[in-house]
Amino acid sequence: MADLQGIMVALITPFTDDQSAIHEGRLQMLVERQIQAGVHGLVPGGSTGEFTSLTLAERTAEQP
Repeated sequence: MADLQGIMVALITPFTDDQSAIHEGRLQMLVERQIQAGVHGLVPGGSTGEFTSLTLAERTAEQP
């Protein structure tokens, strides 16, 4: 296993305004912004607290 190095970002999970689903457009913008900023790794569904409130389908869809 390779050593992880650099900046790793635990992503938030952006939801639609009514909180009923993951907002895919906002998630894409967030990912693109992090890449433009030079991060080396992204951690979706990680330690930001939303993971337990997502369905399995939402957890799978959130993976880049």
